[in-house]
Amino acid sequence: MAVEKVLKKLKQNWIAVWFIVVAILLSSRGAYAIYTRVTIAKRVVSTQAGASSLFSSSHMNNGGMKTIEPITDNTTVMVYVYNYAYPKEAVYRNEDTQYDLTATIGTIDSSDNFVPLSDASVLTDLTYSITYGSETFLFGEANGLSHTFAGCNIVGEGAHSNQLSLVFDKNEVSNTPNGYCIKIVANPYSSDLQELTGYVMVSYTKQASSGWSGELEELDTNKDYDGFNYYLEGNGKGKLTFRWNPTYVSINKDFLNNRNNKFYYKDNDNYVAYQAAPVEADLTPDGDGMVSLTIEVDSAEQNRYEVQFYKTDSKVNDYTYSVVKDDYLPDTVAGDWESDTSGE
Repeated sequence: MAVEKVLKKLKQNWIAVWFIVVAILLSSRGAYAIYTRVTIAKRVVSTQAGASSLFSSSHMNNGGMKTIEPITDNTTVMVYVYNYAYPKEAVYRNEDTQYDLTATIGTIDSSDNFVPLSDASVLTDLTYSITYGSETFLFGEANGLSHTFAGCNIVGEGAHSNQLSLVFDKNEVSNTPNGYCIKIVANPYSSDLQELTGYVMVSYTKQASSGWSGELEELDTNKDYDGFNYYLEGNGKGKLTFRWNPTYVSINKDFLNNRNNKFYYKDNDNYVAYQAAPVEADLTPDGDGMVSLTIEVDSAEQNRYEVQFYKTDSKVNDYTYSVVKDDYLPDTVAGDWESDTSGE
């Protein structure tokens, strides 16, 4: 009898009961949606925090990188630090990347170990230095044998880099070099990033005859690369024109934006300097789809340039070494070099 009374009351108030049931269902659905969003957000944050490789360098890595630069008459080595896993600039750190950079001068022993110099007097009348930004440190008795540039910073929200300049004494390009090495260590402030270490030396290279050329670095055909290194090198002062096919490879923007590089374009037979950094998309292709840039070179200042090019679409295009070398990044030959005999 009691059950019949309850059912009778429910029938009389079925509208109110329906509202209560619907409210409970909507509440459950909302809670589930909120929980799902939180779970996804945590997964994304966790992935980003683990991106320790978004701090790299042309001359340093997390295991210690030894580089011996071939030198003719110039003894300056340019070092770059990136906020992405070089050369993969498509993925970068959104936050600013702060780090301290320590440079120490020494030698490399027979067991390939770095040995710091202990006697600064051996550097008397010799020039070994490192420059970051507007600050230059000269190794020697007056300043010491090691220096730290504190608070170095690479801005985020894009693929960016810092540039360091190492200068070795002219004695290092003689037939009897001192064999001094500059050790550089980049220690990031963020615990998510790895410390980078490099050991940079220069080696004597026989003086080349006047002229410049360029070629693609030979690749290991058993490995898959995201990009390519293209080297421009030579002796003398003048202008050098190199070419690439932007449909298949794209030039490193840092090279175009480097203020030390001065670029030109041809207007009839006259060279016209770019007033701002050239933009790859604005370059006009020739009948073969190739674009070109002319760079001012002077081996007394720098006798070798390393230019990075990146694949535009590795799933569609053929990137075998012979195809890249012949069709995408052909050699820069003597005819692409115009000597400046004015001496200006």
